[in-house]
Amino acid sequence: MMDPSDMNKMLDQLAPREQIRPVVSRHSKPPVLVLDDRVVDAATRDVYVNGFQEEAQYQNLTPENLQHMFHQGLQLLDSARMINATHLALWKPSSFKLGNPVEFALDDNYDTFWQSDGGQPHQLDIMFSKRMDICVMALFFSMISDESYAPSLVKMYVGHSPSDVTLYKMLEVRNVNGWVALRFPDNRDDDQLLKCQFIRLLFPVNHENGKDTHLRGIRLYVPSNEPHQEIHKWAQTLPETSNRFQDAILR
Repeated sequence: MMDPSDMNKMLDQLAPREQIRPVVSRHSKPPVLVLDDRVVDAATRDVYVNGFQEEAQYQNLTPENLQHMFHQGLQLLDSARMINATHLALWKPSSFKLGNPVEFALDDNYDTFWQSDGGQPHQLDIMFSKRMDICVMALFFSMISDESYAPSLVKMYVGHSPSDVTLYKMLEVRNVNGWVALRFPDNRDDDQLLKCQFIRLLFPVNHENGKDTHLRGIRLYVPSNEPHQEIHKWAQTLPETSNRFQDAILR
């Protein structure tokens, strides 16, 4: 039997102790984006399609005002250098209330919405037939319209299939009434695209401890190489589309 001191010498030759360092985990927590359109912040000014809202504006937000903001946001999104790829995907919710299917979150109607049914967390899977280059995911939130049905936390998972998704980002929805445009500069510095085939949105918590979740609007956009002639100030903040999309935008 080898002497312990000889064993330590041999191990030290194979793996010198001065070269051994503690293992540092490279798995960082996914970023959390706090959404509150009452807080004017230069870092998030491009997130809110309808702009920031002053407290006085909240006091006067009627269903008619919110409906106008819904359609105004859609017009601004469609005026940008993007192609709406929403209807190219297969949308599969974990549940839905009878009369409130997920298709109601994809139409252009403020008064219709997807409503989940059953226990939390609620889930919405978005599947494409091939890998897509997503430049913007737009979501419509309204604390005033939906109250306890409004999600307060949204977890976004991305991948190529349900079997390989990873948690990419979390949204803490504190107070929003309008469209939120999520972009992905933290994913790819060169083109700011989210290249994936599968997206999962998880809704674990609602405001006021509500159980079911409402989602009135969601859109997915890919870049276009043909910008519109008249572009709103908000749309001008989008990155320019590079020439590599000229041959095949939806490749």
